Amino acid sequence: EIKQRRIVKCLKMLIDGPMALLASMWKDALKHSAGTKNPLEKYKNVVVSFHQDTRLRPLKAVENWVSNINEKIQDVATKEHRYGVFLSHQGIKTDGYGYQDSKMKIIMDLSKNRLQNDLCFKDKKKVPVFLDMDMIPGDRQHETMLFSVCKSDKVMVFLDKEFFARKWCLMEYFLAKNRNGAIMPFLVDMKIDNPVIPIPLPEGVVCSEMVAISEPTNEKVLGVLRRYFCEKESSEYTDRY
Repeated sequence: EIKQRRIVKCLKMLIDGPMALLASMWKDALKHSAGTKNPLEKYKNVVVSFHQDTRLRPLKAVENWVSNINEKIQDVATKEHRYGVFLSHQGIKTDGYGYQDSKMKIIMDLSKNRLQNDLCFKDKKKVPVFLDMDMIPGDRQHETMLFSVCKSDKVMVFLDKEFFARKWCLMEYFLAKNRNGAIMPFLVDMKIDNPVIPIPLPEGVVCSEMVAISEPTNEKVLGVLRRYFCEKESSEYTDRY
Protein backbone atom coordinates (compact mmCIF):
# COMPACT_ATOMS: atom_id res chain seq x y z
CA GLU A 1 0.00 0.00 0.00
CA ILE A 2 2.85 2.41 0.85
CA LYS A 3 4.64 1.56 -2.40
CA GLN A 4 1.41 2.08 -4.32
CA ARG A 5 0.88 5.53 -2.76
CA ARG A 6 4.44 6.53 -3.73
CA ILE A 7 3.82 5.46 -7.32
CA VAL A 8 0.57 7.45 -7.47
CA LYS A 9 2.37 10.50 -6.07
CA CYS A 10 5.11 10.15 -8.70
CA LEU A 11 2.50 9.80 -11.47
CA LYS A 12 0.82 12.99 -10.28
CA MET A 13 4.17 14.81 -10.42
CA LEU A 14 4.67 13.63 -14.00
CA ILE A 15 1.13 14.61 -15.05
CA ASP A 16 1.20 18.07 -13.43
CA GLY A 17 4.81 18.71 -14.48
CA PRO A 18 6.25 17.64 -17.85
CA MET A 19 2.95 16.29 -19.25
CA ALA A 20 1.13 19.53 -18.45
CA LEU A 21 3.99 21.51 -20.02
CA LEU A 22 3.96 19.48 -23.25
CA ALA A 23 0.16 19.65 -23.43
CA SER A 24 0.23 23.43 -22.97
CA MET A 25 2.89 23.83 -25.68
CA TRP A 26 0.89 21.77 -28.15
CA LYS A 27 -2.34 23.60 -27.29
CA ASP A 28 -0.61 26.93 -28.04
CA ALA A 29 0.82 25.48 -31.27
CA LEU A 30 -2.67 24.46 -32.43
CA LYS A 31 -3.98 27.98 -31.81
CA HIS A 32 -1.35 29.38 -34.17
CA SER A 33 -2.47 27.09 -36.98
CA ALA A 34 -6.21 27.71 -36.51
CA GLY A 35 -8.09 29.87 -39.01
CA THR A 36 -5.26 30.13 -41.54
CA LYS A 37 -5.77 30.02 -45.31
CA ASN A 38 -3.68 26.87 -45.63
CA PRO A 39 -4.22 25.02 -42.32
CA LEU A 40 -2.55 21.79 -43.52
CA GLU A 41 0.73 23.49 -44.43
CA LYS A 42 0.55 25.65 -41.31
CA TYR A 43 -0.13 22.56 -39.20
CA LYS A 44 2.96 20.82 -40.56
CA ASN A 45 5.06 23.91 -39.85
CA VAL A 46 3.68 24.08 -36.31
CA VAL A 47 4.65 20.42 -35.73
CA VAL A 48 8.19 21.10 -36.95
CA SER A 49 8.42 24.12 -34.65
CA PHE A 50 7.05 22.06 -31.75
CA HIS A 51 9.70 19.38 -32.34
CA GLN A 52 12.43 22.02 -32.25
CA ASP A 53 11.07 23.49 -29.00
CA THR A 54 10.74 20.14 -27.25
CA ARG A 55 14.34 19.25 -28.12
CA LEU A 56 15.29 21.99 -25.68
CA ARG A 57 13.52 20.07 -22.93
CA PRO A 58 14.53 16.73 -21.42
CA LEU A 59 12.08 14.48 -23.31
CA LYS A 60 14.52 11.60 -22.96
CA ALA A 61 14.61 12.12 -19.21
CA VAL A 62 10.80 12.07 -19.13
CA GLU A 63 10.77 8.77 -21.03
CA ASN A 64 13.31 7.31 -18.61
CA TRP A 65 11.16 8.48 -15.69
CA VAL A 66 8.08 6.87 -17.26
CA SER A 67 10.03 3.65 -17.84
CA ASN A 68 10.98 3.55 -14.17
CA ILE A 69 7.38 4.16 -13.06
CA ASN A 70 6.15 1.50 -15.49
CA GLU A 71 8.38 -1.12 -13.88
CA LYS A 72 7.17 -0.18 -10.40
CA ILE A 73 3.52 -0.36 -11.50
CA GLN A 74 4.09 -3.84 -12.93
CA ASP A 75 5.21 -4.92 -9.43
CA VAL A 76 2.10 -3.69 -7.60
CA ALA A 77 -0.66 -3.96 -10.22
CA THR A 78 -2.87 -7.04 -10.04
CA LYS A 79 -4.73 -9.05 -12.64
CA GLU A 80 -7.74 -6.81 -11.90
CA HIS A 81 -5.84 -4.11 -13.81
CA ARG A 82 -5.10 -6.40 -16.75
CA TYR A 83 -7.45 -5.96 -19.68
CA GLY A 84 -6.96 -7.41 -23.11
CA VAL A 85 -7.38 -4.05 -24.82
CA PHE A 86 -7.27 -0.51 -23.36
CA LEU A 87 -8.97 2.25 -25.38
CA SER A 88 -7.19 5.61 -24.99
CA HIS A 89 -8.89 8.75 -26.33
CA GLN A 90 -8.93 12.47 -25.60
CA GLY A 91 -12.40 12.54 -24.13
CA ILE A 92 -15.85 13.31 -25.39
CA LYS A 93 -16.22 17.07 -25.71
CA THR A 94 -19.44 18.98 -25.16
CA ASP A 95 -20.53 22.09 -27.02
CA GLY A 96 -21.85 25.31 -25.50
CA TYR A 97 -25.28 23.71 -25.09
CA GLY A 98 -23.97 20.68 -23.20
CA TYR A 99 -24.37 18.24 -26.08
CA GLN A 100 -21.71 15.55 -26.39
CA ASP A 101 -19.51 14.99 -29.44
CA SER A 102 -21.54 12.09 -30.74
CA LYS A 103 -18.93 11.05 -33.33
CA MET A 104 -16.25 10.19 -30.76
CA LYS A 105 -18.80 8.48 -28.50
CA ILE A 106 -20.00 6.37 -31.44
CA ILE A 107 -16.40 5.43 -32.34
CA MET A 108 -15.65 4.40 -28.75
CA ASP A 109 -18.88 2.45 -28.25
CA LEU A 110 -18.61 0.65 -31.60
CA SER A 111 -14.94 -0.17 -31.02
CA LYS A 112 -15.53 -1.62 -27.57
CA ASN A 113 -18.60 -3.62 -28.61
CA ARG A 114 -16.94 -5.03 -31.72
CA LEU A 115 -13.75 -5.98 -29.89
CA GLN A 116 -15.59 -7.65 -27.02
CA ASN A 117 -17.89 -9.55 -29.36
CA ASP A 118 -15.08 -10.62 -31.68
CA LEU A 119 -12.12 -11.48 -29.42
CA CYS A 120 -11.91 -14.65 -27.31
CA PHE A 121 -9.33 -16.34 -25.12
CA LYS A 122 -8.20 -19.93 -25.43
CA ASP A 123 -11.17 -21.10 -23.33
CA LYS A 124 -13.61 -19.08 -25.51
CA LYS A 125 -14.27 -16.47 -22.81
CA LYS A 126 -14.55 -12.88 -24.01
CA VAL A 127 -11.54 -10.57 -23.90
CA PRO A 128 -12.15 -7.64 -21.48
CA VAL A 129 -11.86 -4.16 -23.02
CA PHE A 130 -11.20 -1.04 -20.91
CA LEU A 131 -13.08 2.17 -21.71
CA ASP A 132 -12.95 4.97 -19.12
CA MET A 133 -16.53 6.05 -19.87
CA ASP A 134 -17.70 2.79 -18.27
CA MET A 135 -15.87 3.41 -14.99
CA ILE A 136 -17.74 4.11 -11.78
CA PRO A 137 -16.42 7.43 -10.36
CA GLY A 138 -14.38 6.95 -7.20
CA ASP A 139 -11.26 7.94 -5.28
CA ARG A 140 -9.01 5.58 -7.25
CA GLN A 141 -10.45 6.13 -10.72
CA HIS A 142 -7.33 7.76 -12.19
CA GLU A 143 -5.03 5.30 -10.42
CA THR A 144 -6.99 2.35 -11.84
CA MET A 145 -6.89 3.89 -15.30
CA LEU A 146 -3.12 4.43 -15.40
CA PHE A 147 -2.34 1.06 -13.79
CA SER A 148 -4.53 -0.57 -16.46
CA VAL A 149 -2.59 1.20 -19.24
CA CYS A 150 0.57 -0.44 -17.92
CA LYS A 151 -0.97 -3.86 -17.37
CA SER A 152 -3.22 -4.29 -20.43
CA ASP A 153 -1.80 -6.24 -23.37
CA LYS A 154 -2.79 -3.79 -26.11
CA VAL A 155 -3.43 -0.04 -25.90
CA MET A 156 -5.42 1.42 -28.80
CA VAL A 157 -4.68 5.14 -29.02
CA PHE A 158 -7.19 7.27 -30.95
CA LEU A 159 -5.16 10.22 -32.23
CA ASP A 160 -6.62 13.51 -33.31
CA LYS A 161 -4.96 16.94 -33.30
CA GLU A 162 -6.10 17.67 -29.74
CA PHE A 163 -5.06 14.34 -28.22
CA PHE A 164 -1.61 15.65 -27.24
CA ALA A 165 -3.12 18.81 -25.77
CA ARG A 166 -4.41 16.74 -22.82
CA LYS A 167 -1.96 15.95 -20.02
CA TRP A 168 -3.79 12.72 -19.11
CA CYS A 169 -3.69 11.54 -22.73
CA LEU A 170 0.03 12.25 -22.84
CA MET A 171 0.56 10.22 -19.67
CA GLU A 172 -1.35 7.27 -21.13
CA TYR A 173 0.55 7.60 -24.40
CA PHE A 174 4.00 7.63 -22.79
CA LEU A 175 3.13 4.70 -20.52
CA ALA A 176 1.91 2.64 -23.49
CA LYS A 177 4.75 3.77 -25.77
CA ASN A 178 7.20 2.55 -23.15
CA ARG A 179 6.05 -1.06 -23.61
CA ASN A 180 7.20 -2.82 -26.77
CA GLY A 181 4.34 -3.95 -28.98
CA ALA A 182 1.59 -2.66 -26.68
CA ILE A 183 0.56 0.52 -28.47
CA MET A 184 -1.76 0.49 -31.50
CA PRO A 185 -2.40 4.05 -32.80
CA PHE A 186 -5.35 5.04 -35.02
CA LEU A 187 -6.16 8.37 -36.65
CA VAL A 188 -9.39 10.24 -35.95
CA ASP A 189 -10.23 13.28 -38.10
CA MET A 190 -6.63 13.56 -39.33
CA LYS A 191 -7.30 13.91 -43.05
CA ILE A 192 -3.66 14.30 -43.99
CA ASP A 193 -1.90 12.28 -46.69
CA ASN A 194 1.19 11.91 -44.57
CA PRO A 195 0.19 12.79 -40.99
CA VAL A 196 2.70 14.49 -38.78
CA ILE A 197 2.50 13.59 -35.10
CA PRO A 198 3.95 16.01 -32.52
CA ILE A 199 5.16 13.35 -30.06
CA PRO A 200 7.40 10.69 -31.65
CA LEU A 201 5.67 7.42 -32.49
CA PRO A 202 6.97 4.13 -31.11
CA GLU A 203 9.59 2.30 -33.16
CA GLY A 204 8.11 0.33 -36.03
CA VAL A 205 4.88 2.38 -36.22
CA VAL A 206 4.56 4.15 -39.58
CA CYS A 207 2.05 6.93 -40.32
CA SER A 208 1.18 5.57 -43.77
CA GLU A 209 0.18 2.26 -42.18
CA MET A 210 -2.07 4.10 -39.72
CA VAL A 211 -3.85 5.73 -42.66
CA ALA A 212 -4.29 2.37 -44.41
CA ILE A 213 -5.73 0.79 -41.24
CA SER A 214 -7.83 3.69 -40.03
CA GLU A 215 -10.04 1.92 -37.48
CA PRO A 216 -9.71 -0.80 -34.82
CA THR A 217 -12.58 -2.80 -36.34
CA ASN A 218 -10.64 -3.23 -39.58
CA GLU A 219 -10.54 -6.94 -40.43
CA LYS A 220 -6.73 -6.96 -40.60
CA VAL A 221 -6.50 -5.50 -37.08
CA LEU A 222 -9.08 -7.93 -35.73
CA GLY A 223 -7.23 -10.85 -37.33
CA VAL A 224 -3.99 -9.92 -35.57
CA LEU A 225 -5.79 -9.59 -32.22
CA ARG A 226 -7.72 -12.86 -32.65
CA ARG A 227 -4.50 -14.78 -33.23
CA TYR A 228 -2.86 -13.08 -30.26
CA PHE A 229 -5.61 -13.68 -27.68
CA CYS A 230 -6.62 -17.19 -28.76
CA GLU A 231 -3.40 -18.42 -27.13
CA LYS A 232 -3.98 -16.58 -23.83
CA GLU A 233 -5.62 -17.91 -20.65
CA SER A 234 -8.61 -15.89 -19.37
CA SER A 235 -7.62 -16.63 -15.75
CA GLU A 236 -4.69 -14.21 -16.13
CA TYR A 237 -7.01 -11.25 -16.81
CA THR A 238 -9.67 -9.24 -14.99
CA ASP A 239 -13.24 -10.48 -15.24
CA ARG A 240 -14.55 -6.90 -15.45
CA TYR A 241 -16.11 -5.90 -18.75
